[in-house]
Amino acid sequence: MPFAKKHLSILPILLASKFSYAHNDSDWALNTAFSTYFTDYVGLFSVTRRLSLKEDPTQPIVDEPEKASDFIYEPSTSLNWTTENSLGEQQIVIAAGAYIFQQHTKYTHPYLQLEIEQQLSEATRINLLYDFIPELYIGRNTPSQDEAIDDADENINSHTWSAHLDQKLTDTLLIRGLVRYGIRLYDQPFSYRDTQFFTVGTHIEWEISSGMELLAGYHFERGYTDGSKTSEFKDDIGYINHYFSTELKIELIQNIQMIVIFDYENNEYTSPYREDLHYQGNENVFQGEVELLYALSPSTTIKTGWQYGSRKFSFERNSVFSNNVWLGFDYSF
Repeated sequence: MPFAKKHLSILPILLASKFSYAHNDSDWALNTAFSTYFTDYVGLFSVTRRLSLKEDPTQPIVDEPEKASDFIYEPSTSLNWTTENSLGEQQIVIAAGAYIFQQHTKYTHPYLQLEIEQQLSEATRINLLYDFIPELYIGRNTPSQDEAIDDADENINSHTWSAHLDQKLTDTLLIRGLVRYGIRLYDQPFSYRDTQFFTVGTHIEWEISSGMELLAGYHFERGYTDGSKTSEFKDDIGYINHYFSTELKIELIQNIQMIVIFDYENNEYTSPYREDLHYQGNENVFQGEVELLYALSPSTTIKTGWQYGSRKFSFERNSVFSNNVWLGFDYSF
């Protein structure tokens, strides 16, 4: 990814919007949303938006992602059903949506999420989650280290199952333990890259004061490929991942909040092949985000934000920089 930093000179003309509709009663809630984003790096947009404690921070990218700008639209809807059973409150949420790229349409893809949350006691809850991302295009790539082989589209189908156990320690402090298992299935000619991954982690949620909240977490993840398949191509994307994130929400003045997020990720590649570009390689990712939220009314919130990221592979000379910017609003009733 030998690309130089691009200055963000287009910030004043960016326009992004988000609209949501919700209908609630004691048993169910239906929410729909529509978001518009601008990015200056289409090959990194999806992975930067999913670099989060609540998403998939290890979504793969190609070695040289496409450098181009675009607008992206995200329609989504979710159905939330709440009920009571012998253990306590139970919630089931089904959500679906898509990222739709205006010009670089190959990157367009849907997603599906299912969550079941069960109260175990007054202070304890368990969440079971499933995420499915079909036919995610991550770019053009070469299906081996042989330069004589032509590039091809690299697409994956991603399935992730996770369990979160939330324990409330005090009225203001919650700790979460999580485990995660997933599989990433690659289309031909990259099927030899099929990967299984296992994650363990912990989060804390702390209400520091009435106007300040902190979310912080760490994930350790191990990604495995099948050596009987990768040995033919001498191309192995197995990895060890360390991921840290902090999110601070501050009420600046009445009706105005600021959210500041910092993420750091390190990938150590475990390829055993000396011919492999990834052999003894590593990747470092730094990402920051700031967002302002103005509660215009009880049902309307105006948002503006900027996300900036930097990443570098050890076999590259320069870091890669990306920007996502948005201006929008939420509406519910």
